[in-house]
This record gives sequence, C-alpha cells and structure tokens, in this order.
Amino acid sequence: MVGEALRDRWPVDRLVVSSRRRTQQTARAAGLADVPTTVDDRWTEIDFGAYDDRRIGDVMAELAAAWASDVSYVPPGGESMTSLHERVGEAVAELAGEATTSNILVVTHATPIKSAVVWLLGGGAEMIMRLRVSLASITAFRPVAHGLVLSEFNWCPARHLS
Repeated sequence: MVGEALRDRWPVDRLVVSSRRRTQQTARAAGLADVPTTVDDRWTEIDFGAYDDRRIGDVMAELAAAWASDVSYVPPGGESMTSLHERVGEAVAELAGEATTSNILVVTHATPIKSAVVWLLGGGAEMIMRLRVSLASITAFRPVAHGLVLSEFNWCPARHLS
C-alpha cells in the first residue's frame, strides 16, 4: 500500500540504493522491485568506525557534539562529516542533471539524506548536524526553471494512509 501511494505521488524511473542490505529491503518493501536499480556506495551511511558496534543512542550525543564543533572530526577508524559530504555531493551532482527530466529515487540512510539536502541547498557540511531525518520518510526535490527545489522533507507516507 505504501508503494502504491509512493508511485501515485512520484512515478519512479530509476532507483539508486547503497550496498547495505536494508536499503534494498526498503525498496522492495515499498513495491519498487521492478524499477531499474543502481547500487552506489557513495550513498552508504557515514562510517562510525569504532562506534559501529555500539547502539546509536549510546554514542550519538558524543559523536554529534564532536561533529558539531568540528566537521572534520574522524571517529577512530571512521569518517568525517566533511568526507561524507564530499562523496554524497559527487553522487548528487551526477544525478542532478538527470533529475530534471527523470524521477530518480534514492533509498539511503539518514546522514546521506541530510548531506544531499544541504548540498542541493548550497550549504556546507557543518549544516548536516542541524537536520533530523525521520525513519521511513521521504525527502524530495522537484525540477523548476532554475534547478531543483526542496518540495518535501520528512514526509512519511504511512502517516497519510487511512
């Protein structure tokens, strides 16, 4: 049902997912198994390094404070916000032109979504920590004469089904 609501609102021409299994499972659960799909690891979640084995709720305050004060902070064995923003920016730049004439759906993780929004709005990596992305939400950009504009942020289809 969510997949139908999604396709009614946004027909999908192409799907991009990270190699993480959960993004591919989410796409299938949304009824998008038949859409031409590209796996692109630039859309993978930020590498939390030594923090990966710990519950996010237990470490996020510490990591958020570190990244909020210095986006170049790299957790042991992990990745900085700056590095994530650069790789996501490359992926977004590649899709931006195609997105003016095709509906591209990217199924990814919270931090890459925030980075893509910031990148498309012309901001730097320091803005990533100022956004919150809800689980199973949709963020959308629509083409207009002067480029892409943010048209949806944190839209949750399940909240709108009756």
